Amino acid sequence: MSFRTKDDYIGTGVDPIQVEIPRGASMTAVGKLLQDKDVVKSSDTFRRYAQSRPDESSRVQAGQYNLKTQMSVMAAFDALLDSNNLVRNTMQLREGQRTSEQLAAMAAATKLPVADFQAIAAAPGNLGLPAWGKGNVDGFLFPDTYELGSTPTALGTMKMTVDNFNKVVERNDWVTQATNSPAKDPYTALVMASLVEREAMTTEDRQKVARVFYNRLAKGQKLESDATVAYANNITGRVITRPEERKIDSPYNTYLDKNAGKLPPTPITSPSEDAMEAAVTPAEGNWLFFVVVNLDTGETVFSDTYEQHQAAVAKFQEFCKTSDKC
Repeated sequence: MSFRTKDDYIGTGVDPIQVEIPRGASMTAVGKLLQDKDVVKSSDTFRRYAQSRPDESSRVQAGQYNLKTQMSVMAAFDALLDSNNLVRNTMQLREGQRTSEQLAAMAAATKLPVADFQAIAAAPGNLGLPAWGKGNVDGFLFPDTYELGSTPTALGTMKMTVDNFNKVVERNDWVTQATNSPAKDPYTALVMASLVEREAMTTEDRQKVARVFYNRLAKGQKLESDATVAYANNITGRVITRPEERKIDSPYNTYLDKNAGKLPPTPITSPSEDAMEAAVTPAEGNWLFFVVVNLDTGETVFSDTYEQHQAAVAKFQEFCKTSDKC
């Protein structure tokens, strides 16, 4: 049983209840919400108590909380400061996922139909894509871990990932960097970043991989990226593609002669911040080839000439004789 005075309950509460605190809510708004849910007796009493602890008030996070009805304002305030009471409803988008994988992850995390997300992706006008985004969500659903809240919507969930992308771009002045890079424009740089994300085995190699692709583009050569062939064939979970897969007639197949000197038309994955940075700040070098020679360590050899590259390929083939990862 809970006791009460004129302006406050006394005690730690009665019945369990979940309450969602919206992002950016003031202590006045929080107090009204708690009063409406009968967590506290008086929103004004809660507000005054929160004002007496201003430093701690700023630490109250948005999210869903496990509280109780009829708590004293002190007990309710302390409960909001205790992260153990915060209900985590999270969604993770991994680096290097293609859009179809991301939409499936969103549907699983929100328990909403994947068709809802697919429909928004097909008509993304309300997502806040940058003007240079060409009306296409590929590459713009930024990989991160997200708090969903208790009643996520498909539009709200997708917009949250695009908003995050826009923040990363703004924080790094990335559009300016892209304009001054070999890509010349941000969309081209994002396509490049998506390739770098899939092709580079280690963070340290990302800028070198970007340089190889830029060097080949400058010479009008085929990129010969297995990641683009895998995308064209809808292949996941495999590093190496097969000769017959490299014959597919697709603008994403960078092994085809007709696609020489070209990037794919759209991003093939949503790249990480590191891959985006590598795409606009490639390493300096004359490399035209690279090959991963050890899939266990990620060791990659970069070569200027075809003869050097063939020697590195032979090293990789030796690795494959004793590995089941090839």
